[in-house]
Amino acid sequence: MIQDERITVLKGGEIPNKSYVLYWMQASQRASYNHALEYAISAANERQKPLIVYFGITDNFPEANERHYHFMLEGLIETKATLNDRNIQMVIRHETPETGALTMAQDASLVIVDTGYLKIQKKWREHVAARINCPFIQVETDTVVPIKQASTKEPYQ
Repeated sequence: MIQDERITVLKGGEIPNKSYVLYWMQASQRASYNHALEYAISAANERQKPLIVYFGITDNFPEANERHYHFMLEGLIETKATLNDRNIQMVIRHETPETGALTMAQDASLVIVDTGYLKIQKKWREHVAARINCPFIQVETDTVVPIKQASTKEPYQ
């Protein structure tokens, strides 16, 4: 069970009966200790739908270099293998994450995303929330105590 303080509805609405539940992996690039992933698994099981995990790789992530990408890709290979062992499909595409998330969401009943605090990640989520045709839920998974519970202040950027 995921704490309510970790969950933010970015776009509500009726949950359509489509092909799968989508977890848009962004900041939490791991298959264990990932509240967003566990929430997505639970949502997929509840709806008796498969879960698909999507990750988009952009060439223009701020301040990223080849070493960052190399490290990230090594981790994504491990994550994909772990998800495969759990019978969860992971789709990794070389495209801007928000564009890919919108494409993947077309056949999704529900989209779950982890919380990222960078401006670019917030921009991507806002872009998707404005255009998506199903509920869109964000789950905080990178902190021990959810930010909403720990502080009432606006995060510094």
